[in-house]
Amino acid sequence: MSRAIKQNDPIMIGLELSLPERFRNMFPVLAPMALAVVFVLARLYLGPRGFLYEGALTLLALVSYISAAVILVTNMFVKENVLNRLGLFTTAAGVCFNFSGWMVRWIEAGEAEGWKKGINGIWRYFPLDNLYPLTLGFCFGAAITTLVIIRKPKYRFVGALSMPIVTVVLTLAMLLGNDISTLPPILDSYWRPFHVSIATLGYGVCLVSFGLAFAYLLKDGVRSEAMAITVALFGLLVYGTVGRYGVPFHAEYGASVLLGKTTLPLRASLPGVGPLMAAVLLAITASLVLFVLDWQRRDEKARKWAWRLFRSAVVLQGVVLITLVAQVKSVSNPAAHIPEREYPAFGQWLASEMQENIAPQHQAQLGQEWVEQNTEKLSLGVKSNPVELGGLLALFVALLIVSLFSAKRDAVVSAMPSLHSIDSLLYRTVSVAFPLLTLLLITGAVWANESWGRYWGWDSKEVGALVAWMAYAGFLHTRIAHGWRGRRSAYFALLGFALVIFTWLGVSYLLPGLHSYA
Repeated sequence: MSRAIKQNDPIMIGLELSLPERFRNMFPVLAPMALAVVFVLARLYLGPRGFLYEGALTLLALVSYISAAVILVTNMFVKENVLNRLGLFTTAAGVCFNFSGWMVRWIEAGEAEGWKKGINGIWRYFPLDNLYPLTLGFCFGAAITTLVIIRKPKYRFVGALSMPIVTVVLTLAMLLGNDISTLPPILDSYWRPFHVSIATLGYGVCLVSFGLAFAYLLKDGVRSEAMAITVALFGLLVYGTVGRYGVPFHAEYGASVLLGKTTLPLRASLPGVGPLMAAVLLAITASLVLFVLDWQRRDEKARKWAWRLFRSAVVLQGVVLITLVAQVKSVSNPAAHIPEREYPAFGQWLASEMQENIAPQHQAQLGQEWVEQNTEKLSLGVKSNPVELGGLLALFVALLIVSLFSAKRDAVVSAMPSLHSIDSLLYRTVSVAFPLLTLLLITGAVWANESWGRYWGWDSKEVGALVAWMAYAGFLHTRIAHGWRGRRSAYFALLGFALVIFTWLGVSYLLPGLHSYA
C-alpha cells in the first residue's frame, strides 16, 4: 500500500490556470454542447417541420464520427496540423449532433404520445425507452470523453483508437431502428432517467479506457502477432455465431425475414454471401494457425504468410459487408430463397404461437403453407439482423485497424506519448468509470425496489453489470493496494470493456430477463 501511495499518478493538469484560461482550455468541449442546446431549443420552438428530426441529426453524427475516425487514424501516420485540427473539429461536430439528436428524440417521444401526464411528467419521455436511445447515449458518453481528452494535442492519438469503435456502435444503433416505444407502467419511474443515463455515460468512458489499454499494449511492445491472434479469435466467435445459419456447413448465409417490422425466426439465403463468408473464415483460420506456429517456432515464412492471409481477410470482409447489404436490398421475393431446412423449426414456432398441438411431422408443412399464404407481406432489411451485421462490421474494423497499425507500427508508436502518460490516463478514465458503474448498480437497485418490490433479483442484466463492475474494481484494487501498473492493468481494462459490451448487447439479445425491453 505504501509503495502505491509513493507512486501517485499525476493529477489533472491545468488546475493552476485562471478562470478565462480554463474556459479557453475547455472551449472545444463547451462549444459543441452549447450549440447542441441551441439545436434542441430550436426544435422545441420551431416544431417538427421547422427543424431537423432526430434521425437526420443522428446521421450527421455518424458522418462526423466516420470522418473523425478516418482523419485521426490517418494523422497517426501523416503528421499534419490541418489533420490534427480537423480531427478535433469533426469529433466536436459529432458530439454536437449526437447529443442534440438524443435530446430531440425526447421531444419527439412526447409529441408522439401527446405529452400525457404520467407520474413523472416530462421525465416519462426521457429518451431511454429501448436499446436504440441507450446506444445514442453510449456513443455520446464515449465521444464526449474522447473530446475532453483529445483537446490536448499530445493525446490526439486516443481518438484514433476510440472513434472507430464509436462509429461501429452508432452504426449498429441505426440498424436497430429508431421506433419509439411505450414503456410498461411499472417502469414509469423518475429513477429511470438517472439509472440509464449513468449507464450510458459510464459505458462510454469504459470504451475510451479500452482504447487506452490497447494503446498501452501497443506502445509497450506487445507483438503485433498477439493482437492479430486476438482479432482472429474474435472473428471465429463472430462466424461461429453466424455459422448457426449456414456458414460454413452449407456455404450460405440467411438474413432474417420480416413481416412488417417484426423479425420472424425464418431466414432467406442471400446469393453469393455464404461463399464469401466461408472464404473469410478460411483466411482467418489459416492465419491463426500460422501465427500460432510462428509464435512457437519463430518461423519467418509462417509469419509472412499469416500476415498475407490476415490482410486478405480485411479485403474479403469488406466485400462481404458490401455484398450482404446489396443482396438484402435486391432480393424482392424472400420466400423463394428460404431453404427447406428452415421450415420444421419455423412450423414449430408457429404452432407454439397459435397454441395448437401440431405433430412434429406436420410442422414443416405448416411453416411452408404459412409462407406461401403470406409471400407478399414478407421482406428483407438490414435491420432484421442488427447484432450479426454489427458483429461483422466490428470484425472488419478490428481487422483493418490491426493490419494498419502492424504495417506502420513505428509511426503509430512514435505518435503516442510515454508509457507513463498512457498508463496515467488509463487510470484516470477508469477512476471516472468506476463511480459511474457503482451509481449504476445503486440507482438500479432503488428503481427495482420501487417497481418490483426487491432491490436485487439476479436478473441477467443485473448480473452482467455486477461482473463488469467487479472487473473495474479489480483494476483499482490491484493498482492501489498492490501497485499493479502497465500491462496487468491494461488487461483488466480490456476484460472490463468486454464484459460491458456483453452486458449492453449480448444480454439484451441472448438472455431473457426483466431488461428485455431494452
